[in-house]
Amino acid sequence: MLTNFFSTTKPVNSMFIIALFFCYVIVGFFTGFVPVINFTLILWFLIFFGIVNFVNSRNDLTFDNSYFFLFFVFLLGFFPEAFKINTFFYSNIVLTVYVRRVYSFQSSKNIIKKLFDSGFWIGVSFLIEPFTLLFFPLTFISILIHQHIDARRIFTPIIGFSVPLILYFTYCFWYAELDRFYALFYWYTNYDFSFYYTSKYLSLFSLVLVLVSVSSILKTPKTLRVKNTFRKSWILICFHFLFSLILLIVLKNRNGSEILYIIFPSALIIANGFELFQKKWYADIILLIFFSASLMYYIY
Repeated sequence: MLTNFFSTTKPVNSMFIIALFFCYVIVGFFTGFVPVINFTLILWFLIFFGIVNFVNSRNDLTFDNSYFFLFFVFLLGFFPEAFKINTFFYSNIVLTVYVRRVYSFQSSKNIIKKLFDSGFWIGVSFLIEPFTLLFFPLTFISILIHQHIDARRIFTPIIGFSVPLILYFTYCFWYAELDRFYALFYWYTNYDFSFYYTSKYLSLFSLVLVLVSVSSILKTPKTLRVKNTFRKSWILICFHFLFSLILLIVLKNRNGSEILYIIFPSALIIANGFELFQKKWYADIILLIFFSASLMYYIY
């Protein structure tokens, strides 16, 4: 019954999922995981939902259903620390706009403009969180997979990336604050993962990794056997997840909200895996287990 309901993309489905998001926020607020509920928080997350759903539907990264959005909100519910408006959130917004361009390389229309835009947006994200530069290779992987590499297509995103850096350098130079600009290139990190060592965090994070792994194992052979656009997009989704995982490892500041980086690609992979047995009798049970697991953090 649940799978039948979410197997379409009707407005009522989206409204139900948004209501589920509000439930997580309210429960998180009363249990202390969400520090404050205000108009800014709700507005920014609704904008975020609109962007990720647009990226997914525009580039056909999943089938025509609501599973991606559902699992995206489920994963947010797994990690209530992600309900924070901070630099990690803002860089996620910019990165989502960046990957929108990267996934759109499947069409050769205005490809140079898309390449410039991808470089520009990764440059903006770099100014917010320097470690997100790790995603920049995704541009070149995408153009290699979907199109072909030449000198102009290599240098165009690099030029786009340099534009926000030049503007920021000019600003810092004008106000004699060049130390702020140079600080962007002081890449150092620590490997203190004690924040994640609680049993609840380990259990939920392990569950996500297991679901992503199982979905990848189920989906990849079927996808690679068919020569179509989605096969290329699937390879790109896997790289997207890999870079997100590496980013979580190398970030120097960890407070839980950085988990937001991995939620988008994880939801894409899990949704694609779930679609393979959506009409099976146990699909509803899987959704119920997923929902129950998402409540575990708040109850225990």
